[in-house]
Order: sequence, then C-alpha cells, then structure tokens
Amino acid sequence: MGPIFSTLGHGIRSTSRGSGLAAHPSAASILTPSEVGGTLAAPAIALSEVTKKFGDRTALDSVDFTVRSGESVGYLGPNGAGKSTTMKLLIGLLRPDSGRLEVDGLDPVHHRIAALARVGALVESPGSLPYMHGEDLLEHVAEIRGLPSREWHRAAVAAATATGVDGHLGRPMGTLSTGLGRRLLLAAALVGEPSVILLDEPTLGLDPAGRRDLRELLRGLRREGRTLLMSTHLLDDVEAVCERVLFLRDGRLVGDEPVRRDVKVEAEHGERCLLLRFAGEIEADRLRAAVGSGAALTAEGDRDWRLEFVGDERRQSELIGQIVAARLPLSRASVPESDLARRYLELVGREEG
Repeated sequence: MGPIFSTLGHGIRSTSRGSGLAAHPSAASILTPSEVGGTLAAPAIALSEVTKKFGDRTALDSVDFTVRSGESVGYLGPNGAGKSTTMKLLIGLLRPDSGRLEVDGLDPVHHRIAALARVGALVESPGSLPYMHGEDLLEHVAEIRGLPSREWHRAAVAAATATGVDGHLGRPMGTLSTGLGRRLLLAAALVGEPSVILLDEPTLGLDPAGRRDLRELLRGLRREGRTLLMSTHLLDDVEAVCERVLFLRDGRLVGDEPVRRDVKVEAEHGERCLLLRFAGEIEADRLRAAVGSGAALTAEGDRDWRLEFVGDERRQSELIGQIVAARLPLSRASVPESDLARRYLELVGREEG
C-alpha cells in the first residue's frame, strides 16, 4: 500500500490508536507569525532548522523556510536533493531528527489527523489498490477528511471533474493509463477543497495536454487563495504556476527568490518571445511589415531583434515563415534562456550522471 493510503487511510487510524509515529515533544504552536497583507497571520507551512537523516546520509540539513497563506511556491532541486523527504515530513509519513515544522498551524507529527484534514497531498508515485474503483478512492479520502457522508459523492465528483477524470470513476485503478491514474491521484489531493496543497512532481506521467491542463488548474487554485508547495525539477512548471521559488541542493536550502515573469518563455496567458539574429542590418519597417501588428519588436543591436507575441508553436512557426518570405536575411531564431534556468544553474548546478 503506497503513501496515499498510508497517509490518508490506515496511517491515520493507527496513529489515533497510539501505534503510529511517535509524537513530537511539543504540542504548542512553534513558529513566529509572519506579516501577511498588513496583519499578523501564522504561515501556512513552516520549517525551522529541520534535519532528517537515513543512516549516515543526511537527506535534509537544517532546512528553514515558510510559505504564507495563499502563496504558490516552487521547490526546485535535482533528484536526491531532499524534496520528497520534505513533503513526507509535512504530512507525517516521516518525523524529523531535529527541528520543527507546522502545516496550517499544526504539527503534522503530534496533530497528524487534524493537520491532514486541511492538507491535500500527492507525494512521489503513490501506490493504490488496482481493483479499487476511482469513485471509492475519492469517497474514502472525503471520509478521512472529515466530510459528512452526504457530501462524499459530491466532493469526489467535484475533484474528479477538476482533473478531467469524472468519466472514469467507475473503472478499477488498475485499468487506467499512467496519465489517467495520475490525474485521479491528483483529484484525491483536491477532495474537500483543502486550504494547503502539497504536490511532489505533479506532472509526472502526464502528456503535454495533461501538463497544460494541470497548470491551468493550479493557477485557478492560486487565484482562489489556496496555498501551494510544488516540488519538481521541471523549471517551466514552476514558471507557469508559482510566484516564488526555493532552491534545494544536497539537502540544504541554497536560494529563496521570486519568480521573475518578465523573461518567461511561456507566460500565464501564452506570451512567447523569440530572439532574432540577421546576417546583416535590416530595415525596421520591413521587419515590422513582415510580422504584422499582432507582435511587438524591440531592436537589441544592429542585427538582433526581440520578437514578443501571443500564441502557440504554430503561431511561432508562422511568424518565422513570414520573415523568411519577406526575404529578410534571418540567420537564427532562438528562445531566450529564462531567468529561472540561469539561477538554477548558478545555485544548484547541473545534475550529475
């Protein structure tokens, strides 16, 4: 049985009987409130000098950060950096060797049931029972979240509709494709409209259309004021969804910065940018006539231009074709490296192997 059931099912019940994880020594609120919107409010997620070891290996080393209520934060790092370990600590699947953590004001070790009632989580690649139907899974999650029984079905259908699997609730989990199975598990994280959402590699197994749909879903949750912490190694997912990014390397937090959207390759509403280089100087009027009024051009040198437009890859190809058809000496068209990619390489470096 994988983490989704360990967390939302048997793990909770065993903890309530006293046979689960050991209680944290402190039951009181442990972290200082932060300033949010001009008023004092406890952070939705808080880690204070958290360390976790597995034998001689240190997975997390004195990690310290907070996420404000309503904030969407990306958690970036290579494989093995400690991202999944952080998520498991936040939902009580692991306990820290030292340090303290809270989710929505509650210690997830000492107050696990109450904390998980407010949190939706998808951690790593959760297991599931292949014969269990999707509807049964989602209603089971609704029960564990403490929803009244009369609301279980409604909550299950609402979450499945949000992730596009409402037409597959009657199928056993084992018959679903990888992408559909992933969408159903994402729906489980959204059952009951939790205020805090923890997602570990949420686009894993999704095709391009599925990734696009998930990004739009997460942007919608952000607009609703939900708190989101999303761990991934895919920079474009963070750029599309998050307003802030944490960089993790070898179990240590090495950066905490806002996501700079002015240089994003693909922004929230489909804005794109191309850097154009020509073989020689060109007349600005000829280039503007070639691309038309729906695109913005900025000269960045004698032979270099920046082209900004709204559209998809087809529109991008059309614009390049129009420039070539106008017999302008285009020698190169490239996508600018995002600021996030540059900062990732500076702070984290390239993944070995």
